[in-house]
Amino acid sequence: MHDPFDRAAGEPLVVSVATPFPPDDTLRMLLTEHVADVEVHFTPYNESRDARAARGANHGVLPEGIEVPAIDDETKAIWARTHVLVGLDLHTEAETLAPNLRWFQTISAGVDQVDKQQLARAGVRLSSASGVASASIAEFVMARLLEVWKNLRSIEQHQREGTWVEDFGTEVTGRTMLIAGLGSIGRELARRARAFDMHVIATRGTAKAGDTDPDVDELHPAAELDSLLSRADAVVCALPSSPATTDLFDADMLRKLKSDAIFCNVGRGTLVVEQDLVQVLNEGHLRAAILDVMRTEPIADGDQLWSVPRLYLSPHAAVSLDRYQQNAWAILADNVRRFMAGERLHNEIDLPSAQIDLPST
Repeated sequence: MHDPFDRAAGEPLVVSVATPFPPDDTLRMLLTEHVADVEVHFTPYNESRDARAARGANHGVLPEGIEVPAIDDETKAIWARTHVLVGLDLHTEAETLAPNLRWFQTISAGVDQVDKQQLARAGVRLSSASGVASASIAEFVMARLLEVWKNLRSIEQHQREGTWVEDFGTEVTGRTMLIAGLGSIGRELARRARAFDMHVIATRGTAKAGDTDPDVDELHPAAELDSLLSRADAVVCALPSSPATTDLFDADMLRKLKSDAIFCNVGRGTLVVEQDLVQVLNEGHLRAAILDVMRTEPIADGDQLWSVPRLYLSPHAAVSLDRYQQNAWAILADNVRRFMAGERLHNEIDLPSAQIDLPST
């Protein structure tokens, strides 16, 4: 039988883990269920936030002038034998450094930072870890929404001040949630919202008029988003970054929300025109806004986002890390099984034609 990794007889499957966290015995055990002879190496390679953001804005290509970590000789020797690379970042010279690479598995849901042209040229498959943190992010969103609806911030402030103030909150039952982007995060959120007896509306890019989904009460095409905003008590944006979603939530869109609605973004920072959000909040529109992702991270000292009224900020911390590694290893192991069986990978990304030239800065 042909080996899908093009290994020579007797050659082990070499997996290089370039994540911030090292592999453990659990990963090796999971992989050996599908491959008898496997080597797992820890070869950490993690670019800076600035480099990752610059790649994301430039089709995965690293602009000139941005430094990346140096690769030592030991790592080079392992990468030269590597068949599967697991990590966040793909080195600019991966084609040369990893000539035997057949598949790059990211540990992130997004792959904006990955140079897909480089992978296409080398014939390397790409898959993401979409869904790896969806449950924990959905839990975080519900916690934030409840914090606003139940006035928990002001109740805690009264406790610190030692004042007895009866600050009653809002009943959630029967409220309407609108989820922009019914992907893995949106689906987990929809299930939790319905557990609170909320009416859940969602949009999806591939949805057509009349489509339904078992996890939501209403499913609509993405093009109908603006017409749905006025119905929602909470609007949660869980969309990926794309030309169609960049600057989607500007002042016009935000003003279509109810005056006492809550707006929440756990998708990408580029989806929101932050200056417009600041203006809308300062005008007294919206009960609150919740941002876990910003256009520039970390936010600079003195940035107006720090002090805007009714803005709930978190430093890209909606994900919980206690089970992140466990979930990532499970996705990787399942994809090793799929790769060996000649199947499509879970969360596989279709790569562009290697002949297409993308702009670089």
